[in-house]
Amino acid sequence: MSAITFNMRDLKPLAEELEKASEFAPTMDLLFDPKNHVNGVILDAKGRTEEEAEAADGFFWPSDKNIRKGAIGPCLQLVGDQGLYLITNARFEDESSPASRGTVAYAKGCDPNKDDDFYENKVALFGGDDGTVTIPYRWYLMAKNKGKRVFKLNLTEDSVSVVL
Repeated sequence: MSAITFNMRDLKPLAEELEKASEFAPTMDLLFDPKNHVNGVILDAKGRTEEEAEAADGFFWPSDKNIRKGAIGPCLQLVGDQGLYLITNARFEDESSPASRGTVAYAKGCDPNKDDDFYENKVALFGGDDGTVTIPYRWYLMAKNKGKRVFKLNLTEDSVSVVL
């Protein structure tokens, strides 16, 4: 099990962003979850099911156009790639990135701008592959309401939990 920690102060801009956003993008796991789609059917941009798309051209990617209205709410995304960090799923009309909005919070020891061993630390905590894990926004709110100075997550190969 890996214990991943973030300074609560670094998460404040992410929380502010989620509070002012009116739209939220589906994260990878939410995009592939049938319960978030109209009639429980995941379709691609051409309106095809996975079976239909693979039979036609061998490629399927879910479209977020078929997501049920209100099915996707605010959340954080734990991202492992060039470091290990949290971003939000807030969606804005200008399609700006979290980095350009200043809403990226790096895990302790995993910031490529500050930590010489950021990649080794990321691999030790998250593994060598790139990926994302959805983190419920309410976990941040629970930590904030408890007066925590550190936001701590426990990550295993098949689960994630908040430490309060």
